[in-house]
Amino acid sequence: MDEDTWASIEDFATLFQYCWHRDFPMDQKSPGARRSDWTIHTGIVVRQIADLMGFHSRFESGKRKDAVLRNTEQDAVALGWEWEGVWGNEIDKLKRHKLWTYDKNSERTLQYAVFITYTHTYNIDRVYERVLAEWEGAPYPLLLILIDVEESKEFFSHKEFKKMQMSVFHKGKRIELRSAPAFPWKVPKTRWSRELK
Repeated sequence: MDEDTWASIEDFATLFQYCWHRDFPMDQKSPGARRSDWTIHTGIVVRQIADLMGFHSRFESGKRKDAVLRNTEQDAVALGWEWEGVWGNEIDKLKRHKLWTYDKNSERTLQYAVFITYTHTYNIDRVYERVLAEWEGAPYPLLLILIDVEESKEFFSHKEFKKMQMSVFHKGKRIELRSAPAFPWKVPKTRWSRELK
């Protein structure tokens, strides 16, 4: 297997989708997950993905990235996640990641970066425009995992998750990879969709 095809951006997206639904921090009857629960859940998902890919996970590493996945030679993937969306400097930090590597003369880059965030459904197009502008000129792709939300008093966070939408940004373009329900019980024909009916 070619090292460029191992742990690809598509692999990460697939693993994230499945791990996100597994051990979800709330269900239909217990909608009380807090913001900190989502941060912890995301960290657990990232650690599971690193383990499945055979990488080491390093949290709060590399100038305050939320996580870095490292292979035996260098940083492979830099990650950030943010409850407040794309309006801060998180994307810029991923774009300017200083690569850790054993070979100090290497001109390698990250395989890709990942940013996981939330937005109100009506803001999705604005988020995509912002990320396209922010990621312009980056030397590696960005996987944006965007969970759109709508206001709801049914949930402790006052946010009802709708879809998990994954897109790749690279060379001035956005390519949509996949879209899936963000709540496990909304995924048809799965055990999660039947457990609490």
